Amino acid sequence: MAAVLVEKVTNICCSKEYFLSEFEQKTIIVFNDGRSDCAFSLKASLSKGAVLNIYNVATTDKNSSLNETIVLNDEGATCNILNVLLVGGSGVLESNIMLEHMHKETVSDFANYAIAVDEAQMVLNNNAKIVKGASKSVVRQKAKGLTLSKSAKIKAMPNLYIDEYDVIANHAASIGSISKEDLFYLMSRGLDEKEASKLIVLGFVQPLLDKIDDVELRKEISEHFVSKL
Repeated sequence: MAAVLVEKVTNICCSKEYFLSEFEQKTIIVFNDGRSDCAFSLKASLSKGAVLNIYNVATTDKNSSLNETIVLNDEGATCNILNVLLVGGSGVLESNIMLEHMHKETVSDFANYAIAVDEAQMVLNNNAKIVKGASKSVVRQKAKGLTLSKSAKIKAMPNLYIDEYDVIANHAASIGSISKEDLFYLMSRGLDEKEASKLIVLGFVQPLLDKIDDVELRKEISEHFVSKL
């Protein structure tokens, strides 16, 4: 079994480009810790059987953009993207992701977990394209947004561009505030409202933490999320 290479990108004011060879496996963790305004761009091209995992993490009150284009060029190429984003203050974050299925039997799975507090705004522009002839390909998109103040805004735009009939393609999006029922349940167990809210927010972060083996990195990410609430 091929080794899985893990790369952590913390200089998020930059551009990255990757070419994955046949059956290569790679995991990239992009961590925006909110130190400054930033723009990050990533392009990747995947060969036959290659697997690319991208975990985009942000805890910021600055203005940021995240721009990624992944091209699945050959049979069996797979890309999994997980975004876990928290924006506060008056920060604005725009995420533009494009997954291009250029060959049959390619797979992409893209999930967004977004949290906006204070007067923050977030735009999630999620795109996937399946060209004619890329049969048996699979596209999955999911976006879940949580606004923690009346002024916070999250806009999700799931877009599928399909030119082939014999495929599986689906998307789902939901945006809302913390459920009063969830808060009531946790507070009835002895937590105050702030503690209960933090616990619910950390539930958004958990799918990411479950995928990271580095204990120190898991702790760092969790602490950054808690500090922004």
